[in-house]
Amino acid sequence: MEKPVTLILGVGQTVGEAIALRCLEAGHAVVAVDPDEEQLAQISKAAGDKIEIHHGDIHTKMGLKNALCLCLEGHSRIDNVISIPPLPEPDTLLNSEQNSDGDVDKSIKSAINTLRIIGESMAERDGDVDTAGDKKRQAGTFTFVLSAASLGSQKGFFSEGVAQKAIRNIVQTASVELALHHIRVNAVTALRPRAEIREPWLAKRTPIGRASTGEEIAETVLFLTSPASNIITGETITLDGGRQNLSGIDDDV
Repeated sequence: MEKPVTLILGVGQTVGEAIALRCLEAGHAVVAVDPDEEQLAQISKAAGDKIEIHHGDIHTKMGLKNALCLCLEGHSRIDNVISIPPLPEPDTLLNSEQNSDGDVDKSIKSAINTLRIIGESMAERDGDVDTAGDKKRQAGTFTFVLSAASLGSQKGFFSEGVAQKAIRNIVQTASVELALHHIRVNAVTALRPRAEIREPWLAKRTPIGRASTGEEIAETVLFLTSPASNIITGETITLDGGRQNLSGIDDDV
């Protein structure tokens, strides 16, 4: 059986590394693309030559087409795309003009172009008659790794909230159209360790008392790439330790 080919677009701070290592452990061929050479060097150091890294843009049509070509030339296909959109800098509604005109638009267009450009390639593989009667059949998966801002809002992070919520809506809408081609689109929303460091009070706003780990995010992402989750599409799996269900500060944490 051929290895699943997984493309990671944007490696983030630590989450991309955890996802790459877990996918490698599960037997995937992993290709990681990011415009930040320093972050690519970090993930390469952790994974060695087992992972293919490429320094390139992940926001433009040209950059995404280059990432697609890289996978097609080396592996003839892409089975899974894991996108970790960069987070806009902190801002407020009244001083967000620069971010709103740049980072937010970039995030939205990047998500749509990722689904359109790579989804088209996946859809071309959907005519495989040998798997036509297979209930576990999938031509490909997309998983977007989002911050807690995709579900709720926090003062001082206006552009992040707008961009992340927009991508979550794109996931829901695209999943309906791409389901016809046996392509699944989902998201993982996580209260990440970086958020806990940035805002120490978050522990008291989380029933479990901590943020999610990179390993927990990676395990969830891996599940969403697997045929075992074949019935799941258009969903957002939330890893926030019960935070969204809490009405206030938990003094017992």
